[in-house]
Amino acid sequence: MISFLTLAIFALPQEPIDEPTRLKPLIPPPEQTETGAKDAGPKAPKQAPPKTTPKAPQQGTIQAFGGGRQNQAFGPQQIQESGKGPRPMDPNQEPPFDHNRTLLKVNGVPISASEINELVMYYRSYRPGRSDMQLTEAVKALLPLKVMSHHFKDDMPGMIDKIGEAYAAIIGGEDFKAVAIRYSQDSEAPTDDGRYTFGRERAVQPFDRHSFTLPLNQLSPPFLTVYGFHLVEVLDYERGQIPADDKSTMRHILIMYPGMIALEEEGKDVRKWIKEQVKLAKIEVMEVGMENLVPAANREQIQRN
Repeated sequence: MISFLTLAIFALPQEPIDEPTRLKPLIPPPEQTETGAKDAGPKAPKQAPPKTTPKAPQQGTIQAFGGGRQNQAFGPQQIQESGKGPRPMDPNQEPPFDHNRTLLKVNGVPISASEINELVMYYRSYRPGRSDMQLTEAVKALLPLKVMSHHFKDDMPGMIDKIGEAYAAIIGGEDFKAVAIRYSQDSEAPTDDGRYTFGRERAVQPFDRHSFTLPLNQLSPPFLTVYGFHLVEVLDYERGQIPADDKSTMRHILIMYPGMIALEEEGKDVRKWIKEQVKLAKIEVMEVGMENLVPAANREQIQRN
C-alpha cells in the first residue's frame, strides 16, 4: 500500500526520509543536584517513555470532517513553551486573513481562509519566506486533498464512521496499538501502532503540520489528507539547532479511501493518477484578487465567466 510519507506529492526537495524507529526513547531532562546546579557527572542513560493514555484535544471537534479546520480557535493551536515537544507558535503573529470565509473552490469543494491561515502560520514558524509565496504554497498543498475528497465523496460516510469509532475507542481508554491493529489501513507502517520518525515537509499536509505542532501525548481530532482520515499522536520530538531541522516521532491511524485502495489493487500508479486528477480539476475564485493564491501551474484551470 502507498505510504503517506513517500507520497508527499508537492513537498519541497528534501533529503531521503529517515528510517522509522521502533523504540525511540524520550530524551530525559537534565539531572539536578540538591543545590540546583548542573550535574557535571555523566548523563543518566535514556529511559523508554512510560506508557501513557493520549489526552483528548482541548479544543478539538470531530464534526469538522473534511473542512480542514480542526480546532474551534481560529488559526493554529497554541502550545505553551516547556522546552520539550513541538515549538510553540508565535502568539503575536497576524494571520493572513482576519476572518474565515471560502476563498477558492476546487471541483466545488471549498478552500477556506482558516485552512490557509493554519498552513502559512506553520510555515512561518520554521522557515522564512515571502508571504505571497507561502500563501501559494498553502493552496498548492491543499489542492490534492480537495480533489480527492470530491472524487471519493461517496466513500466519506463510511470512513467518517470508522475514524469516529477509532477516535472514541482511544479517548475511552483503549490501547492505541490495539485500535490501530483493528482499524488502520497504513500497511506500510513499520510498527503495529503506525509509528514513524521524520523531518518537516516529508509528509502531506495537514499531516505534516499536526506532527510538528501537536502537544506531546495528545491525540489529534480526526483530520483529512489526500489519502483519507487520520488520527495522530506525537510521542517524541527532537528540536534541531534551527526549527527547520526538527524531527517528530509520532504514531497514527489511517482510514484510507476505499476507492483509492481499489485503484492500487488494480495496479494503477496512484501517485501519478492523483497528479493527473489535480491537473483536471476546476478551480473557482470566490473573491476579487484571490486569483494569485492559485499556483501558476494551475491557473489555466480557473473557471472564468
